[in-house]
Amino acid sequence: MAFWSAADVEIASRIITAKMRNERRLRGKLTLHFSDPQTQSDADQAADRCASIAEDLISEAADHEQILAEEAEFVSAIRRRLPIDIPPVRSIDLGGLHVVGDAIASSNMRRSTATFRAVTVPSGQSPSQFAQTQAPPPAAQKPTPGSSSTFRAASSAPSSVVPSTQSQPPSRGTISSKRPTMSRFRAMSPAMMLPPGSPPQAIARVLAPFVSDCAARILVGFLRAYDLLVLRGLALEEGSAEMLAAVVPVSDAQLGGYEASRTAELTRWQNSFGQATFQRLRRECQVVAVFFAHGSLLQRDIPQNITLEILQEATPLAFVGDSNVLLGISRWIKLGDDEVLPALCAHLTDLVGHGNPNELATALRLVVASVNEDLVLASTMAKDAVGM
Repeated sequence: MAFWSAADVEIASRIITAKMRNERRLRGKLTLHFSDPQTQSDADQAADRCASIAEDLISEAADHEQILAEEAEFVSAIRRRLPIDIPPVRSIDLGGLHVVGDAIASSNMRRSTATFRAVTVPSGQSPSQFAQTQAPPPAAQKPTPGSSSTFRAASSAPSSVVPSTQSQPPSRGTISSKRPTMSRFRAMSPAMMLPPGSPPQAIARVLAPFVSDCAARILVGFLRAYDLLVLRGLALEEGSAEMLAAVVPVSDAQLGGYEASRTAELTRWQNSFGQATFQRLRRECQVVAVFFAHGSLLQRDIPQNITLEILQEATPLAFVGDSNVLLGISRWIKLGDDEVLPALCAHLTDLVGHGNPNELATALRLVVASVNEDLVLASTMAKDAVGM
C-alpha cells in the first residue's frame, strides 16, 4: 500500500480559473466536503471534475457581476451538474472569488470561505427546466442583488449549449492548455492585498507562505512519484488523470501550513530514508521553490534588486529563520527553463540512491505547473504592492 492511499480524506480543494464571455478572468477556491472519507485518488478525481464544471459555468457567464453577486446560485448550479458517480458531497464551499488583476471589480468578493450546502433539484423538476438557450443579458446589464434569475440563465445551461448571440467561450481544452493542472488555492484575505509602494518586508510576509507551501508540495510530489515509479514499478501515462491524482498533492490547510498538514506522511518517509537524507531532500526542494519564486517575480517585471530584497526577507520567514536558502539558487539560475526540472530530479535521485530521473521529471512536471500557478498569483500581488 502507498504511504498515502488510506481512505482518510474528507476535504478536497481546487483553484478554479476561467475567462468569461467579457474576456475577464475569474479565479477562486472551490472546496468539496465529502459525506464519507475518501482515498486521496478518489477525492482528487472528484475535485477535478467539480472544478471542471465550475470553470465551464464561469466561461458561460456574460460577466463577473453575475457570479460575484450570486455566489450561492453559482454553487447550486455546480451541484446540479455533478455526475451521479461522484462520491457523495456533504457541502461545497466557494472562497476568494475575484477578477484577476482588478481589485475594484473584485470588491464584492467574499472575505471568508462561506459554506453553501449541497443543493438538489426539487422533486419533479428536471434540471433542464433551469436552462434556456437564449443569450443572457449583455455584460453592461448588472443583475439586481438578491435575484438569482440572471445568473441561472447564464450558468445552468449544459456545457454544450452556447448562446447564439455571443462568441463561443473558451473550451475546457483551451483553459487546460494554459493551466496544466489545478493547484491549491487558499481564500484570499484583505491583508494580502497590499497598497502600492509597500516596503519589501511587507511584501515578503505575503510571499513567504506561498514559497513555503510550494517547497513542501514539490517535496511531497517527488516522494509520491518515487513511490509509484521506483518502489512499486508502476507506469502512468504522462498527463493522465491517474498521474494527476497521484502526484499533485492537495490540502485544505491554511496558507503556509501545507508541510504541517502532511506531517504523518513526511514522517514515514523520514523514517524510511533516515533523517540526514530526508533533510537534504527537503532543503533542495526549498531552494528550488525560492528559485521558482525568483523567476516568477522577474517575469512580472519586478527589478532584480527589488526581487532579491523581497526574497532575502521572505526566505527566513518561509523556512524558520534560514536565510541561506536564497544562496542556493545560484546554481539553478544558469540553467535553461527546460533543464531545471531534469536537473532537480537527477539531484534528488542521487540523494535517495536510485531511480530514473527522466521518469520522475515527467511525473513532477504536473507538480511544478501547479506550484508555478500559485507563484504567479503571489508575484502578481507583489507587483501591485511594489507599485509597478
